[in-house]
Amino acid sequence: MGNDSMNVIGLMSGTSLDGIDVAWVEIREKGEWPSFKLKGFETFPFHPKLKERIFRLCSSEEIAVSEICRLHFELGEVFSEAVIKFAKRHHFRLSEIDLIGSHGQTISHLPPSKEGGKHGATLQIGEGAVIAERTGITTVSDFRSADIAAGGEGAPLAPYFHYLLFHRLGYGVGVLNIGGMSNLTAIPKRGEPKDVVAFDTGPGNVLIDEVVRQLTKKRKQYDEEGNMAARGMVEVALLKKLLKHSFILKSPPKSTGREEFGNRMAIQILKEGADLKPYDIVATVTAFTAHSVVENYKKFILPKFRLKEIVVGGGGARNKTLYTMIQRLLPEIQLKRFEDYQLNSDAIEAMAFALLAYEAASGKALNLRSVTGASHPMILGKVIPGHNFKRVLLNGFL
Repeated sequence: MGNDSMNVIGLMSGTSLDGIDVAWVEIREKGEWPSFKLKGFETFPFHPKLKERIFRLCSSEEIAVSEICRLHFELGEVFSEAVIKFAKRHHFRLSEIDLIGSHGQTISHLPPSKEGGKHGATLQIGEGAVIAERTGITTVSDFRSADIAAGGEGAPLAPYFHYLLFHRLGYGVGVLNIGGMSNLTAIPKRGEPKDVVAFDTGPGNVLIDEVVRQLTKKRKQYDEEGNMAARGMVEVALLKKLLKHSFILKSPPKSTGREEFGNRMAIQILKEGADLKPYDIVATVTAFTAHSVVENYKKFILPKFRLKEIVVGGGGARNKTLYTMIQRLLPEIQLKRFEDYQLNSDAIEAMAFALLAYEAASGKALNLRSVTGASHPMILGKVIPGHNFKRVLLNGFL
């Protein structure tokens, strides 16, 4: 690299549709691994009408292609506006930023079917060319496609960043991100990136959110701090039935999305739990999320790795009932939050995509094959030149 540091903006919008996370990260080459510093972070909530349109796109099979096309570019505008507002609020010029890494908004994720011999497919909208044009900043987007083209799952993509954060602790550590979906990362003591195991475990907040939305006729979008679940009783028979879901039992590598754990499943749960009290349904779905996480740890991680602690992040880390359920089911392992390490839990995913953009500009392959199952290492992301592209080239960033 021609310069010793880059200022990179990471953009992330997750399955929960909370909004656009914007992280400003300074990244430096320092020894074997890059070092990084979070210089600013903010979440820009989606306008309720836009959120509803995205939600329909993720939940319906009868959306017109023209609507997908329009929203793809419209979200590019919304992501751009978030970056421009962020720069004004944090008092820096856009010309000070070298790269943007934008994950976009997943509207469909269809991992490869090893049994059926089907190729995978994935679609994240929020056109990167619009972001590059509006901000003038070279943008890296569409991070999942290259891995899927190489036969991988295309997800999860944050484990490399998790490794950089925690591999120096000197003991085995797990990372649990509870976003719309839940995914885990296991980092063995003195392990290298190739030793990392990571995969989606199943639902995170998405099923809880869906059930709460429908039970409250959209008056509530989520179960704040798990208060509704705390007032209910878990229906054991329904929980046992849910835990027989094929994805929970499937061996990694594996990844999932709303296609399996979304609106349709929430409707089915509400039908099967029609005789239950609303709080009991929320408690049962929350328990399903907790048990699905723990079942995956017990079946696929703990027989191979000795973990001293699990660091929990994502919106689910603020669900006290869910957090407590997981801790009770794993009494031998200490649960912690990113904040226990002076890290902003909400910013982790956006920071990860800032780092992935940086590594793409460095020409470094970052899909961990032990995680995604891809046939070979791939440079992740498509580079879209911005007005600063020549400067980035001259400084040796690309």
